[in-house]
Amino acid sequence: MVAPTSTPERIRAICESASGFVYYVSLKGVTGAATLDVAAVERKLDMIRRQTHLPLGVGFGIKDAETAAKMAAFANAVVVGSAIVGRIEQLRDRPDAIAGEVAGFLRGLRDAMDQVKKV
Repeated sequence: MVAPTSTPERIRAICESASGFVYYVSLKGVTGAATLDVAAVERKLDMIRRQTHLPLGVGFGIKDAETAAKMAAFANAVVVGSAIVGRIEQLRDRPDAIAGEVAGFLRGLRDAMDQVKKV
């Protein structure tokens, strides 16, 4: 995992020891709590790519299809967690509706990401 506060030396060390993929935590603070600076994430991934040929995944702050699509333009993977958990929590009194709501949300994310032209 690489964080926005990771130094270039730390990123180099992480990339040298990583296998599979490198996960970039795209914002400081608690997931789902802040607004994601897409341009800053793209700049950081460009810097990380100079250190590794592994795929780069981005997570934290991805709340909707629009943000997922923006990340998909330059990341190899988009990780969504809290937005799904939030939907489940909203429907905790209607457990029969959870699967359909989550499936619809994921379908929206996938459709938006599929429309993106990679750079």
